[in-house]
Amino acid sequence: MRREWLDPFRSDLEVVFAAAEQLVQNYPESLSEHALKQLHSTNPLLRDSGHSYIGYIIPLWMQISDGLPTQTAHKLSTACLIHMLYFLNQDEVMDDRPDDSTLKLSLGNLYYMDALRIYSDLFSPTSLFWTYFRQYVTDWAVSVNGEKSLDYFKENPLLIAQKAAPLQLGAAGALLLLEQKDRIVNVSSAVNIALMTLQMTDDFNDMDQDAAQGNYNSFLSHISSALQLTYPEQPLSERIRDNMYSTPIMNSYVDIAYRHHDNLTSSNSAIPHLSSFNTHLCQTLVQAVEAIKQHKKMLHQGGFHYWISEHALNPQRKS
Repeated sequence: MRREWLDPFRSDLEVVFAAAEQLVQNYPESLSEHALKQLHSTNPLLRDSGHSYIGYIIPLWMQISDGLPTQTAHKLSTACLIHMLYFLNQDEVMDDRPDDSTLKLSLGNLYYMDALRIYSDLFSPTSLFWTYFRQYVTDWAVSVNGEKSLDYFKENPLLIAQKAAPLQLGAAGALLLLEQKDRIVNVSSAVNIALMTLQMTDDFNDMDQDAAQGNYNSFLSHISSALQLTYPEQPLSERIRDNMYSTPIMNSYVDIAYRHHDNLTSSNSAIPHLSSFNTHLCQTLVQAVEAIKQHKKMLHQGGFHYWISEHALNPQRKS
């Protein structure tokens, strides 16, 4: 199946990732090797990385939808990609507390410097870009610090997108370069919906891990709200665990994504490829829910059906 939001931009992505590789190859050897591995792990041309494309692909989309010059789109996309790697490292350290935290944090500072340098080539010191830069990073900082005490998803599902707010820079930057600053608010709202849907799909797939580690998770929030429990202040209860695969709760979670998707597709300000990408995310969420439903059905049938379901979901599993 042709992915309209990705496949037409493969040659552009080759240019962007090659430029990013050239940058990180200049890092000290001990850091450069890890940076190259991280770039390869996020490269959608090499594998389905599971990482967000939206942080760096929007300038490439806007070549077609808005006429952003190719060389400019590539440069902005490269800056956004390097900047995204910085935030990926920050998030991994905060959420997973890995053994290589020192490496990730120190490497992140090199990413940050390179991103700033490229942004500075594109935008003057007085550009509105830096106002948006500060706002998006502030939104991110407030969001990640509030997750332990505030239930963002219950208050407003769109608030969970703030954790990815810096990924808005590609759209805002492209519009400023096109001298279309009046579109930023509306386009930002559309991007925010896609970022929310992306976080919802990630949270659904990571619910077990987040439950074990105590990380904020919008699906666990949704379960808690359905059960009239306080989240995240209240420790994860057996009632929540017992309802993690409740069909009505899973269905209502998907419904939230589609209600916002309808708002995105009905907006005249949305970038066409953004609508296609959000459709893909919604379908991915539906597929994840359907896989669990089928698994439950097999388990209820028991015996041979259970064996089949286990091996279908875990093909590497040995008897």
